Amino acid sequence: MKKIVTEIKKLEILLDKKLGILKDKVDYIISNKISDKKEIEFTLDNILDLVYWYGENTRELYYSLLEYYKDIDLKSADDYEKLYLDVINEEWRMWW
Repeated sequence: MKKIVTEIKKLEILLDKKLGILKDKVDYIISNKISDKKEIEFTLDNILDLVYWYGENTRELYYSLLEYYKDIDLKSADDYEKLYLDVINEEWRMWW
């Protein structure tokens, strides 16, 4: 049991680092007006990966990039918004 707890703590540290990197990446994309759709979508996908660990705490980061993306590709941004809502709803169903 102790080994499992240790591994979970290691995972938590890695996920916290990933979240920090993603925050920096979102800031970079927005402040430098990056319009590469693949880079933006890759970043949105990575934030979605963290929803299962951080839940609603990813909302502000995700939506800041999503709102920026709407000016580049509204249809794709709308699809990503639906995807985020699906993931959040799925997460809530898992716990309730």
